Amino acid sequence: MKRWDVKEKNFDLIVHENKVINSLLISRGISSKEQADIFLNPDLRLLYDPFLLKDMDRAIERIDEAIKKREKIYIYGDYDVDGITSTAVLYRAFKKLGVDVSFYIPDRVNEGYGINREAIDHISSLDVDLVITVDCGISAIEEVEYAKEKGLDIIITDHHECKEKIPNTIAINPKRYDCQYPFKGLAGCGVAFKLVQALFKFYDLHGYEEFLDLVAIGTIADIVDITDENRIIVKYGLEKILTSDKAGINAIKQVAGIKDKISTYNVAFQIAPRLNAAGRLSDAKIAVELFITNDNEKAMQIAKYLDQENKKRQQIEQEILDECIEKIQREIDLKKDRVIVLSSPNWHVGVIGIVASRIVERFNRPTILFYEEGETLRGSGRSIRGFNLYDNLVECKDLLVKYGGHELAAGLTIERSKLDDFRKRLNELAQKIDCEYFAERIDIDLELDSDDLSIETCELLNMLEPFGMGNNQPIFCLMNARVLSKRRIGNQGQYIKMLIEKDSKTLDCVDFINNVEFMDREWEYIDIAFNLNINEWNNTRNVQLNIKDIKPSINYSGSKLKENYFRNIKEVLNFSNFPFIETKNINYLNYDLNFLKEFVYFKRGIILLNDYNSIEEVDEFRQVMDFNLYKNFGFEPQFIFLSKIKEIDFKNNEVLIYDYLLNIDDYLYLDSLGVKVYHFLNEEFINRLKNLKNMITFDDKKAIKFLGDLMYNEVVGSLDDIACKFDINIFLLYRMIVYLKKIGAIRIFTKDDKIKILPNSTEFLTIADDLKDNFNKIINLLENKIREV
Repeated sequence: MKRWDVKEKNFDLIVHENKVINSLLISRGISSKEQADIFLNPDLRLLYDPFLLKDMDRAIERIDEAIKKREKIYIYGDYDVDGITSTAVLYRAFKKLGVDVSFYIPDRVNEGYGINREAIDHISSLDVDLVITVDCGISAIEEVEYAKEKGLDIIITDHHECKEKIPNTIAINPKRYDCQYPFKGLAGCGVAFKLVQALFKFYDLHGYEEFLDLVAIGTIADIVDITDENRIIVKYGLEKILTSDKAGINAIKQVAGIKDKISTYNVAFQIAPRLNAAGRLSDAKIAVELFITNDNEKAMQIAKYLDQENKKRQQIEQEILDECIEKIQREIDLKKDRVIVLSSPNWHVGVIGIVASRIVERFNRPTILFYEEGETLRGSGRSIRGFNLYDNLVECKDLLVKYGGHELAAGLTIERSKLDDFRKRLNELAQKIDCEYFAERIDIDLELDSDDLSIETCELLNMLEPFGMGNNQPIFCLMNARVLSKRRIGNQGQYIKMLIEKDSKTLDCVDFINNVEFMDREWEYIDIAFNLNINEWNNTRNVQLNIKDIKPSINYSGSKLKENYFRNIKEVLNFSNFPFIETKNINYLNYDLNFLKEFVYFKRGIILLNDYNSIEEVDEFRQVMDFNLYKNFGFEPQFIFLSKIKEIDFKNNEVLIYDYLLNIDDYLYLDSLGVKVYHFLNEEFINRLKNLKNMITFDDKKAIKFLGDLMYNEVVGSLDDIACKFDINIFLLYRMIVYLKKIGAIRIFTKDDKIKILPNSTEFLTIADDLKDNFNKIINLLENKIREV
């Protein structure tokens, strides 16, 4: 199960009249009605002045000189979608200005990312005067100096993180420490677009908006935040894609099956992968050609070629992923290792970045995959929130040949001999962050009430589009919903359709996330995380909850477990008569919250709890691990409450006894099982066990008092009624009734679900409760161990 991070509702500040939209806007950092209006109504007039970018004035001055002198300009791009679209934007803009312009895209396999000397030699041989980089160059200090020696002027446009020193040339990058540009989150194509915007402004030209379709594709594909200026670019860019007159965009739309509507999803998962395929498997130049040609037939041929390349990429990707999974199972201990670092000479360097992303999605570990070229390894990494990959690579720079990237993605090169040291150091660095970051999580924007689940709310949510990084499609949660029905759907029954009820309101839910194990769970009340949508069918419109995650209702199940504790405990206790108890293989340690968090978030195994107070203590972790009664469901790590030790299949899991076990032979059984067992020790837990012993065992005094009360009170009712009347728990009542009836001290009459108890005699032999002896031996064991520890 995933951890849910639910943002708090905020109704103190009013920025929108609808309370759901209001709370969503505030959680996105909007604190006034004016800001809300700007967010909900992006406008091209709100784009920032491009000359606010450091060095933009110098860049325009140098380009103007090149145009006037009819110099040849070369655009130096990159092979990903951001680089491809950046190159196409500048190329088309310069062509419109009548410039003699060409472009260069390095080969991913043979040249790698960024500027290289061989490329500079090639460009220099073509009598080029000015090179403008897009989406690269900010870390190419030596290469820029080499280019200058060759007589080339260079303008850098980039958006990647800047190192302490940057190249000594005109460099436009909003992330420069000395750049006061109001928005730092532009993609590479966004920076290139600002250069075009500045050129058009300098020459007093109109029509810079015509490039927004390409800029939107690159911005979405590069997974930058769709906020601030990017939100304006993407909103107008998506509209432009739908009505574009560019041959390449229309061709790629047709091949991808995009017709009447378009969203960030269509770009990210249908257009971008086809463009990326060229740079990953063959030559990204052809993708640039797609976007600069005006020939419809040529564009369609390229689009179809890219579609075929994408299918090859998918096959190669799956093969590498399968091999990585096997390597992880053999080489990586996911219960200890916090960073996954793997290498192979068989992997395609153009695909390892995508595979690294899929491994991160699956295992929630920062992942770096290397392609081995002899003694040199070229890698691509992806990370998780909380572990800044770029910053941590900086900490390893003495081991690396080169590196660059962002917080969540990076490229790097290393010598084979330093790989083990690199892996070790990265894992040591990862030890410094809270282990809860390694738990799968869902960010929940808002907990909704049943009244909020309406067509009106669904329609208002459309105002928040376009969605993307930094402005994700809202995920909501609904708590304590009752399951009315559920059934499998899909060709192979891989999805679930269900009907739920909340506050007498019924709602349709569809689960496309493949939570099919939910079908086997007897969860009457559930908590669900979902996107809110409108389902249109046969001219009717209904609210539909598209499920992102399902878990048993924590509030409901927790209270039920505590409420039924003394009912359920009788299924667990047994009466063994061991003369003494000692364990040899159980590892006792003082209660340690950090150890518990490691155990949970790294899914090390099964956690056993037997005290009802413990339910509340582990509440935050129950979001992450399943919670079962008596025995395990499946073999995944989970909490087991009131454990029937001999019915649990521990598989290869480690075991943590959170508080105590209830039976002395459970200790002996676990001690002999051959699994790794830990046992928390805490004076509080021992006191709770002593208290439990007093609550569910009896002796002469308790029995005599009970019989004495029977003399003066007619006792009729259910066991719950009688337990409440005598202020004892139902398990103790049940045990006393069975014992006293057995020795003839009481008579019992039953009718339907009620019983009547009458006293028969107050004279009986002294009582010795075997259960009390069981608890005393466990208490002695734990008290001895806590002294040893």
